[in-house]
Amino acid sequence: MTRARTVVAALALSILAAGCYQNGRFDQSALTVITPSCSVVHDLAGRLTDMINAAHADGVALLPETKSYLPPGSPEPPRNESCYRSYELQQWWRVYYCSINQCAFAAVPGTSRHGWGRAVDFEDQLGKLTFESPGYAWLKAHAAAYGFVHPAWAEPGGSSPEPWHWEG
Repeated sequence: MTRARTVVAALALSILAAGCYQNGRFDQSALTVITPSCSVVHDLAGRLTDMINAAHADGVALLPETKSYLPPGSPEPPRNESCYRSYELQQWWRVYYCSINQCAFAAVPGTSRHGWGRAVDFEDQLGKLTFESPGYAWLKAHAAAYGFVHPAWAEPGGSSPEPWHWEG
C-alpha cells in the first residue's frame, strides 16, 4: 500500500471512529488514561505525556488538574475530569458557572473540547495555573512543539481568560 493510501485509510478510520461518539459520550475504550483525573483520545496521549515529562525535566511540576480549585464553600463536582469531560460533568460546570453569573467559563454542554478528549486543564507546583505561574510560562514557550495551543478566548483579555486550559 502506498503512503498516500495508508494515510487516507488511517484518516477514514479516524473519521469512522469519531463518528461513533458524541461530545461527552465516549466509551472508555476510546480514551487513554494519563492520570486518575485525565483521559484523552488516543492520538493525543503520547504528545501529552511527552510534554508533561519535558516540563518535569525543566523543573516545572505540570500535571492535569487534580482537584476543582473552586472557592471554599462552593459545591464540589461529583468527580474531577480535567481532560475528557463527560456530558454530565459539562452540565454540572455550566450550571455552576451560570449560578455565579459567569457562564462564559463553561461551554454549552455538548460543545466543549473537553467532551472530545482534546482539552486539558493544568496545574503546577503552585496549584491552579495563573498567567504568572511557572506552568503557564512553560506552556507558552513549549506547548506548540507538542501540538497544544492556548485558544485566543483563554488568553489574557480574551472572553474567558483561563490560563489552565490548553487544547491539542
